Amino acid sequence: MGHVARIVEVATARLVRQLHTPFVTALRRTNEVVSVAVRLTDGDGRTGFGEGPQVWRVTGESLASIEACVQGPLAEVLLGWDPDTEPVAHASDALANAVVGNGGARSACESAVLDLVAQEARIPLVQLLGGTAMSVATDVTVAAQGDFGEGVDASQFRQVKVKVGLDPADVDRVIRITRAAPGVPVRIDANQAWDLETASASIEALLAAGVTLEFVEQPLPAWDLAGHAELRRRWGTPIVLDESVFTIHDLRRAIDAGSGDIVNIKLAKCGGIHAGLAIAREATEAALGLMVGSMMESELGVSAAAALAATISPDAVHDLDAAWWSLPGSDGGSPYQGGRFVLDPSPGSTHAARRVIPESLSWSSRAHGQ
Repeated sequence: MGHVARIVEVATARLVRQLHTPFVTALRRTNEVVSVAVRLTDGDGRTGFGEGPQVWRVTGESLASIEACVQGPLAEVLLGWDPDTEPVAHASDALANAVVGNGGARSACESAVLDLVAQEARIPLVQLLGGTAMSVATDVTVAAQGDFGEGVDASQFRQVKVKVGLDPADVDRVIRITRAAPGVPVRIDANQAWDLETASASIEALLAAGVTLEFVEQPLPAWDLAGHAELRRRWGTPIVLDESVFTIHDLRRAIDAGSGDIVNIKLAKCGGIHAGLAIAREATEAALGLMVGSMMESELGVSAAAALAATISPDAVHDLDAAWWSLPGSDGGSPYQGGRFVLDPSPGSTHAARRVIPESLSWSSRAHGQ
């Protein structure tokens, strides 16, 4: 790797993008993507970008907390950092040691660092990570109140994930959706909304109706590892752990409890790509399946997650449809083609940043020496 100048400025801006359809889960309802864009500038004027989403009910982070974290302790780590003398992994560790939690803020900063390094190396982020795939398959989410394709054209997607947990008639709705997509194994995601007996009764009813369940994601509260293990024992249906696994330590507890079959890795939970890679390695060693997801983020954040997905599990069907929910940008382009998220071959994440960050965005910055 050639010379990358040290980081001289850390800037944040609030990014809001409207959705074409309300996104509804057992945890929230939203009509827009609300996140913080992070921009790092090096001494050569090169800029790298990352995104940290506001997710009150999952990570606990808000726009204000992400901005404060990035402009405060994380800027202290980043300003003056020189990748020629310190590996990116060390910067990731320093970001993790600077604060407790704040995974979205840390991930946004780390993604921006990796963006700078990939740009200098003149390669896409996925190649910087060691991957070769330039697209990954993704499912499409059916909101917790609605049917497949309701109000929008979701026909390009070949895998459906149905949000459940709000409606006592969820079982009937899932059956109706499966009949609209015959032969497609269905994923369901309760976002912690069920208790053990509700989850067990729902799985039993779906199986009795002939529904092919690919997996059930986070049916119980995050803390209930024993309950998830019991569901696996009763029905043999694969269980995906999402909110139960933020960190590698959470993963180890889940493995010890026999709680899941697949782990859903999200950058805003674990704190960034390097942490995601570590979770993926340990999960694979324990024979767990891998899936990469995202919060409700723009193409900028999803691009970083997709690069991780293409590196650790290029053949899996991931959960990266978040940016599809946003209304198209000014260029009308989309990274989604044929049910896949297509990674841009440009160095770093420059293309995604250009597509979603308007020139009129107002930035707050902190410079080296401040």
